Amino acid sequence: MTKPRQCFGSAGCNLTVEPSLSLAVDSEDVDPDATYEITYEICGDESGPVIETAELTEQTILSYSPSSISTASASTKVSVKITDVQKQ
Repeated sequence: MTKPRQCFGSAGCNLTVEPSLSLAVDSEDVDPDATYEITYEICGDESGPVIETAELTEQTILSYSPSSISTASASTKVSVKITDVQKQ
């Protein structure tokens, strides 16, 4: 999910990206006592992909830091994909 952009004409935009994840498995398959480290890649930053990590605990608590990125233009599409999930 992206927060409102601050754009500078043809110079691009600054924006904040926060992961919005949904569980695509039965919650009973998720160990409530485990911490899951979720690595994801944000595409669209003018410097290249940004790799970030979120943690899922107690089946429902997602912890992450919002990412600030800059796009090359206002029309740049920003996307996020999960690249890895590790049970800790």
